[in-house]
Amino acid sequence: MLHNLGRVVAAAAVAAAVPPALITALLDRHAAGDWGDLSEDDKAANNEAARSGDGRLFSSYLTPEHGKLWVITDDIRGEGDGPITTVLFPDDY
Repeated sequence: MLHNLGRVVAAAAVAAAVPPALITALLDRHAAGDWGDLSEDDKAANNEAARSGDGRLFSSYLTPEHGKLWVITDDIRGEGDGPITTVLFPDDY
């Protein structure tokens, strides 16, 4: 695992439509530093944020049955309430 996911939540639309096994698989990819369908610049920014512990991490995954899903980890340093990772559809943002 490249970084701590902290508390994990899913947007209501994701929780209602996406199988838990797929959510878990995407969280595993995100935690391992597989940022999915991002530009090389965005991947580099994530790698730097993961290395420094500063900022947030963003992943985007295109799934055949559910379209695009995002995974975002905020407060990766763990200040405040600690890291929180959210799984959401782009429309939920």
